[in-house]
Amino acid sequence: MVEEGLGEDAEDLKTATVHWLRHTGISEDVKYRPREHVRDDAGHASMATTDRYIDSDMRERHESGRSKRVKELE
Repeated sequence: MVEEGLGEDAEDLKTATVHWLRHTGISEDVKYRPREHVRDDAGHASMATTDRYIDSDMRERHESGRSKRVKELE
């Protein structure tokens, strides 16, 4: 990664934990696949557990849009 100019990303991955990698993978997976499939692949006994990953993504999206400016109409 460093040789390809991704040194900063490589440094971030050095501190990544297995839990962080799993959480990130599931959070991305639920954006594109049926929740039931993600639940089964993740080994969650309850859909409520999988839904926390969806809720987490929604909170992040909400937070990232807080400072978004509204364009005034002319």
